[in-house]
Amino acid sequence: MSSSANTKTIACRVDGSGIAHISLHRPDVANAFNDHMISELIVTLDTLASYANIRGLVLTGEGRHFSAGADIHWMRSMVSKSKEDNQHDAYQLATLLEKLDTFPHPTLAVVNGCAFGGALGLICCCDTAIAQQNAKFRLSEVKLGLVPATIAPYVIRAIGIRQTRRYMLSAELIDSQRALELELIHQVINPDQTEQVVEKWVSSILTLAPHALALSKRLCARCEQVVVDGPLKRYTSELIAEVRVSDEGQEGLNAFLEKRAPNWTK
Repeated sequence: MSSSANTKTIACRVDGSGIAHISLHRPDVANAFNDHMISELIVTLDTLASYANIRGLVLTGEGRHFSAGADIHWMRSMVSKSKEDNQHDAYQLATLLEKLDTFPHPTLAVVNGCAFGGALGLICCCDTAIAQQNAKFRLSEVKLGLVPATIAPYVIRAIGIRQTRRYMLSAELIDSQRALELELIHQVINPDQTEQVVEKWVSSILTLAPHALALSKRLCARCEQVVVDGPLKRYTSELIAEVRVSDEGQEGLNAFLEKRAPNWTK
């Protein structure tokens, strides 16, 4: 089984061994995601999950960066939309995270360059995450007057509430070594090792029983204390939808685009 399909914002191919490779494909904006990318990722994940011969998934970012998180222009444009449109829009991101988190086969995130804001949610939803030495991470939302609402359950699960509170409330830059210490990622690699490490992961996955892997992944989900259910998805979606159209949220987004300090900076 081998196939490929490209959309406007992502590239996807399935190799002959049944490993799917999804690349975020907006390199001109550091692979920042907008509503189109979110929708295309949801459809692609649903399609891949329905294929009988899929064995695993590798998620990467095209070009110099994994992803800068949510597209600032897209977020700012939502101020003119209704409350219902904003909530639906935010719920789509929550749905994407849930689908990646519950993808029935092993998943690997390969991080290079920056991974900011919502990109951390994608990383935390993958079963394994590796990062090149140059990778930088940041929960950047509060710098923009926003809240990392939809990704919060996954980040908290990955690095714990104590560390999440520190980095969510400080927007500190996290280098790859610190990300490893936090267990945000599992391995730091040299850039020239990337292909070799990915191939080793793929080779390992292909030696393991597919149904047992799927059941083991489902078992981990059942054993978790925090369930990202409908009410929690609605709460996080409504929260970010409300915040990003607020005066503070719009001031933060405008300040970023205008390359000036927001009005709360002293």
